[in-house]
Amino acid sequence: MLEKDLLMFDEFVIQKQIIVFGAPLLLAMGTIGNLISFYILFKNTRKASTYTYLSVLAIMDILVIYVGLLRVWLVQLGIHVEELNSVMCKLVKFLGFFCSDVSVWLIVIVTVERTIVVALPLKAPSVCNSKYAKLGITSVICIFVLLNLHFLWSMDLHYTVNNTTVTPECKAIEGYTYLVEIIWPWVDAAFYSFTPFVIIFVLNIVIIKNVINAKNARLVLRQQCSLSRSYAVKTQTHEHGEMSRRITCMLLAVSFTFLITVLPMNILIIRNSLVDNTQTLKGFIRQRLLMTVAEMLMYTNHSINFFLYCATGKKFRGQFHALACSCCRNPLGLRLRRNMSQRSFNGSLPLVKMNSSRTDYVNCEHFFDKGVQL
Repeated sequence: MLEKDLLMFDEFVIQKQIIVFGAPLLLAMGTIGNLISFYILFKNTRKASTYTYLSVLAIMDILVIYVGLLRVWLVQLGIHVEELNSVMCKLVKFLGFFCSDVSVWLIVIVTVERTIVVALPLKAPSVCNSKYAKLGITSVICIFVLLNLHFLWSMDLHYTVNNTTVTPECKAIEGYTYLVEIIWPWVDAAFYSFTPFVIIFVLNIVIIKNVINAKNARLVLRQQCSLSRSYAVKTQTHEHGEMSRRITCMLLAVSFTFLITVLPMNILIIRNSLVDNTQTLKGFIRQRLLMTVAEMLMYTNHSINFFLYCATGKKFRGQFHALACSCCRNPLGLRLRRNMSQRSFNGSLPLVKMNSSRTDYVNCEHFFDKGVQL
């Protein structure tokens, strides 16, 4: 059936509109947000190993939305990237599964690390450090390269001749059809959805329980704390505890967002395996609509981490604010100098020397209000 015949179904129209308008929005959000997140987090990798995981996560999320979401959007424009040639067929399939798997399991690893920090704080320094972070990232990448490597030889471009029309299709080669079309969807669901969902859900409960217990213990300790303790020790302990709590809050936001955005896909996979609603054309189109909504939620998970960091991380917001100010500092500074010079030339103000020390630009409002000192 041609696409123009399917336009009579409201579900098909809605499904197309979700992709046509939703995909570019998520691409823009995901690209800009993840690039900013990577820049800020990468600068702080020495402060905590968690930032190493999150900086790599930002890069993997960019790859996920460009290999997966961009390809889905281009299909609506009549462009099938995986059907350009045999190399693109193999590469798109491999990168699509590989990047999404690595992205999700980075969240799993960072959740495991945070669980160790809050549940076993004495053992955390020996395990949760830069050395083990690099080892963990390398291990995840190697595991999923090996797991998905078969796409480089199990997929290829096939051509179907219909009268005078030659139609290319990227699909499994003979001998691998059962693996790619029957077995692998369940393997992918296990590695991308089911297993990470269970692990993160359980560990989040452990983290929240330990955070509540630690908060109650701190309240009791604060009441019993002796006045003989030095101010420096108190300040240092308070600052370390605040940083740990901020990181924990950020990671809980990221992991719970993953749980929420992946849950619909898990439900649909189980439902479709038990109930076949594709026997009629109406049922097939409704199932496509539901799968599209679930897929867009999954891509949303790869696009909004920047906003989660801003919402839950005070220092992240501060560094983003400083980055935004530094980007607009030079053009605004030159404009201000030009205006001041013009006003001085007209006799309205004496020409003064601008103070260009770094401290004048810590806050944008301070720069506008007090950029010129008489």
